[in-house]
Amino acid sequence: MTAPSPRPSVNAGDQLHDVDSAADYLRCGRRLIYRLVAERRVKFTYAGRSLRFWQSDLDAYLDARAVEPVPPRT
Repeated sequence: MTAPSPRPSVNAGDQLHDVDSAADYLRCGRRLIYRLVAERRVKFTYAGRSLRFWQSDLDAYLDARAVEPVPPRT
């Protein structure tokens, strides 16, 4: 009997990243990743003692930080 997955992948292309690959994906340093985890600003999970991040959660973090453009004045 296999244990059910704790979080099914929303997308077949949804990858599970470790700290280094999450930092590469977000184009930042490891230190920022650990700060985002400490401040609970990005969703994460544990695989044993290692932090893991779903790519869809990293995309959601980026989308939440997006700034909408201001319409030009007429």
